[in-house]
Amino acid sequence: MRRRFVLMFIRQWLTVGAITAVCIVMMLLWIAEKMSELDLKRNFSRVALESIMDNYSIREDGSPNISPRLLKQVKDNGGWLQVLNEEGKAIYAFLTPSDVPVKYEPGQLVNYFNRQEPFPYRLYILIRPIEGETVTLLYGVKEPLDTAAAILALGGSHSERLIKEAEQASGAAAWPKEVSYALEEYGAGIQLLTSQGTELASYRLPPGVPRQYSPQELVLRLQYPERYGVRLEMRTEEESGRIWLIHAPYHAAPGIRLTPAGPIVNSESQLMVYGFGSLVVILLLACGGLALWQGNKIGLPMLHVMRWLQHLAQRHYKEPTDRRGRPRSKKRSGRLKSRYKAYTEVLYSVQELSQQLERHELEREQSDRMREEWIAGLSHDLKTPLASIYGYAQLLHSRQYDWESEEIAEFAAIMVEKAEYMDGLVQDLNLLYRLKHAAEALNLECRSMNEVVGDAVTRISEDPTWSRYECQWIPSPEEVYYSVDTTAFRRMMDNIIINALLHNPEGTRLRIQVKLEPESGFSICFEDNGTGMNEATRNNLFQRYYRGTDTDRSSSGSGLGMAIAKEIAEAHGGTVEVRSAVGLGTAIAISFGETKGRTSG
Repeated sequence: MRRRFVLMFIRQWLTVGAITAVCIVMMLLWIAEKMSELDLKRNFSRVALESIMDNYSIREDGSPNISPRLLKQVKDNGGWLQVLNEEGKAIYAFLTPSDVPVKYEPGQLVNYFNRQEPFPYRLYILIRPIEGETVTLLYGVKEPLDTAAAILALGGSHSERLIKEAEQASGAAAWPKEVSYALEEYGAGIQLLTSQGTELASYRLPPGVPRQYSPQELVLRLQYPERYGVRLEMRTEEESGRIWLIHAPYHAAPGIRLTPAGPIVNSESQLMVYGFGSLVVILLLACGGLALWQGNKIGLPMLHVMRWLQHLAQRHYKEPTDRRGRPRSKKRSGRLKSRYKAYTEVLYSVQELSQQLERHELEREQSDRMREEWIAGLSHDLKTPLASIYGYAQLLHSRQYDWESEEIAEFAAIMVEKAEYMDGLVQDLNLLYRLKHAAEALNLECRSMNEVVGDAVTRISEDPTWSRYECQWIPSPEEVYYSVDTTAFRRMMDNIIINALLHNPEGTRLRIQVKLEPESGFSICFEDNGTGMNEATRNNLFQRYYRGTDTDRSSSGSGLGMAIAKEIAEAHGGTVEVRSAVGLGTAIAISFGETKGRTSG
C-alpha cells in the first residue's frame, strides 16, 4: 500500500511537472511568435525581406524558390514582390501591379527608392550575393496614409486652407481623393506643425495627440506607434520646413493585416502580461484539476471508510450503499471502483472487521440466548435434586415418625446421590472457565494413548446404564505416547462418548479408534451409526449452554459437556472436526500434533 501511494503521488506530480513544462514551452513559443509579429508591425519590410532572403534558393530551371508562407505574408500585408538580376530586370514577380516597371534603369530605381521621382508605392530593397550572383529583392507597398501626407505637403498653403474650411464646414472641404480616402477608410486626422514642432492647424485628431512635439517624441511616435495606439505618417514641405502629420488608429494601420490565433498584441509589456498571465491561469487550472483529482481519488474513499466506521460504531455492519443499494466502493460486477483501488487493503480490513463484528454480535446474541436457556434448565436441574434433599431432610428432621435405620440409610443415599449430581453441575461450570488458563489448569504427564482411551471406553461399556449400546474399541497397532492430564483427558472421553450414546437410540454402535497420522501425529476418532445431526445442531455442538434435543430423551444436563470436551482437546493442542448428517450418523475426530514417541506393538 505504501508503494502504491508513493507511485501514485509521483505520477501526479510528474504529470503536473509535465503540464508546467509544456505550458512554459508553449508560452515561450507564443511569445516568440508575437515578438515576430510586433517586429513585423514595426518594420515589416526589413523583417520580411530578410526572412525571404534567408530562405531564398534557386530551382534547377534557374527560377527563384521562395517560401509560400512568406509570400502569403506579403499578400496579407497588401504588398508586392520582385526579384531583379544584376541588369535590373525582374526575373520573378509576385502580385506586382501593372504600373510597376519590369526593368529598372540604374538611376530610376534609386530615384524611386529615395522618392525623388513620383512613384505610387513605397519601396524596400535588399541586395545579397546568392550562388555567385547578385540578387536584388524589391518589395513595394501602397500606403494611403503616406500618400495623403505627401499630397498635403505638396499642397502647402492650399492644404492649410482646406483644413480651415473643413473645420468651419464640419468636414465639407474638397479634399483630394487620396486624402479623402485616408480620412474615411482609416479614420485619420491631420495636423500641421511649424518647423519647431508647434501646432498651426489640425483636423479630427485622435484623443491624446500633443500640440507641441520635441524631436525625441516625434521620433518615438514614428518608431513605436503601438505604444501610443496611433499610427503616424510625416512629410515636410521643402521650402518652409513645415511638418504635415497624418494620425490614424493603430489597429486600422495598413502595416500588417495578419490575423493569427490568440489576442492581438501591440507592445512588449502587453505581450508579457498575456504570456505570463496565461501561464498562471493554466497552472492554476492544472493545480485545481489535480486538487479535484486527488479529492476524488483520495478524499472520497477516506470519507467512505470514515462513514463505514461510524456505521460500525452504531452496530450497522454493512458497507454504506448508494441510491441503487450497491456498496459505494463496488462496481455492478462486484469489483472495486478505480478510485478505491489505492485503499484495497484498508477496505478489505474494514470489511473483515465488519464481518467479524457481525459474527461476534450474532454469537453473543446466540450465547446470551443459550445462557438464558441454560440458566433456566440448570435452575430446573438444581431445583429437582435440591427439592429431594430438602424433602428427605424435612422427613428426617420431623419428630412425628421414628425412622428405622434402613430407611434413614435409604434417605441418606438418595440425598448423597442428588448432592453428587448438583456438585457435578457446579464442577462442570468451574472446569470450563479454568480451562481458559490451560497451562495452569492441567497437570501433564506422558501417557500411552491406547491405555488412557481404552480405560475410558472400558469403564463406560461396563456401566449397566449403557448396556444396550455397542461400544467398539480399536487401539493403535503401535504405542503412541503423548503428554496429557489423565483426569481431564478421561473427562473429555466420557463427555464425548456419553453424548454420542445419550442422543442416539438403543442399539447404536459407537466405534472409538486411535489412528496414527502420516505426519507423525495421531487422532482419536468417534464414529456412530445413529440418527446424525442437522446443520444447526452440528454448528452449535460445542457451544456453551447448548443442549441438543434431537432425541426423545430429556434435555436435562448442564449443556457444557461438549464445550468442556473441546476446551480440553484444544488445551492439549488438539483440533476437533465433526462430520454428520441426519440419518447417516456422526463422526468426531480429535487430531493431535507430534507424539512423544512410538513403539511397535
